[in-house]
Amino acid sequence: MNRCRHDIINDMLSALMTRPRRITELCSVGNVPVDRGKDIVKYMEKFGILLETAESGEKEYRLTDRGYEWIGLFKHLKRALP
Repeated sequence: MNRCRHDIINDMLSALMTRPRRITELCSVGNVPVDRGKDIVKYMEKFGILLETAESGEKEYRLTDRGYEWIGLFKHLKRALP
């Protein structure tokens, strides 16, 4: 089964629901190479779905309220559409 960008984004955002993660962890969860993962993370930042933080001294990403909303909408669409 081919995955689209939205499936990858959903996998990454779902991982962020438990705790902030670094880019390599997000890419691992999304099963994409780091260079492609960085592009996807920039895309998500642009739309306010996630936020970059540096609380522990390293860049980590957190889910925003808009990110939680995106996850809910994506789940709803997956159920509604075959």
